[in-house]
Amino acid sequence: MIPPQWSPPGHEVYLMAKSKSKTQKQKKAGKKGTRAPRIAKSPVQNLQMRYAQLLHAPDNGTVPQGGVYGGELGNFRTFVSTLTPSTGATINSGFLAFCPATGNGYIASSAGSAAPLTFALLNTGYPGATYLNANAAKSRGIAAKLELIPSAASITNITGESAVGVTTGFSFASGVTTVDHLFDISKAYGPLQRRTVRSSWFPSGLDSTYSTYNTTPSEDFNWVYVAYRGWPVNTPISIRISYVVEYTVKNTIGIPPTGLLSTPIHHEEVIQALQKSDPHWHHSLMDEAKEMGHGLLSDVGVFARHMLRSGLSSLGSRMLKQAPKALPLLLA
Repeated sequence: MIPPQWSPPGHEVYLMAKSKSKTQKQKKAGKKGTRAPRIAKSPVQNLQMRYAQLLHAPDNGTVPQGGVYGGELGNFRTFVSTLTPSTGATINSGFLAFCPATGNGYIASSAGSAAPLTFALLNTGYPGATYLNANAAKSRGIAAKLELIPSAASITNITGESAVGVTTGFSFASGVTTVDHLFDISKAYGPLQRRTVRSSWFPSGLDSTYSTYNTTPSEDFNWVYVAYRGWPVNTPISIRISYVVEYTVKNTIGIPPTGLLSTPIHHEEVIQALQKSDPHWHHSLMDEAKEMGHGLLSDVGVFARHMLRSGLSSLGSRMLKQAPKALPLLLA
């Protein structure tokens, strides 16, 4: 007689395996069912991303459809021009500052970086000046960028330093401001090298409002500037300006206003996100230690990944984990 609880030898193992397999399937099914759905980016987020890209590259980006700020919807144009500061027999310092709200700025150079500079508001030569003076009634800056470009003739004798910054118009006072002062309040400065120095603009709270084009800017508008000192005398240097502007047309040229309203994309959030991700996003200058750190971390990462691919997983994994921690010690 076969006992009621009896089973053939090995059958209990089969039942346990079957039960375990069933439990694993249930767990997998449970995980699958509880996975959070992927949330698509909202239209506003997509527009904010486009605006962030435009701030980085005004000459290659596109303006978000519907505008950036609130209020009256204007017309959008991108302009580019190049100005050449004076570099005479004794001139070795200078700066250029641009106000996107009104489309004008200051440019000055001197024989010494400590000498107070005398300058006046200038519109001639700035991007779009000919077109906008004839057609624009009021304007507001969307994006702008300055590029300090050493000439080819200077490659063999590059000397000096450059500084970049974004500040309000209150920082510029003719007869008082010096190049050294602009270095002191800059976002960053470093030695001039064989490459272009970039300084990108970003708006303040007031920049979302219109101003009469080519008039004296409010002291609270944001300006972007680039300065240099110790430059070889009699050696050319150029500053390229890229400018994206929103403007309304003059009522004297027969083009009616759009009559539409801009759809604000909360540009303040874009600026905050960019600043949080990298406080130096708006310029190309980095101190040597930071540059070395980026290169070193990159080299360590490449080598560690090579170790992983080569089968030395323990060493490669340890290097990838320790590289960020060890980097500050290596740079100390």
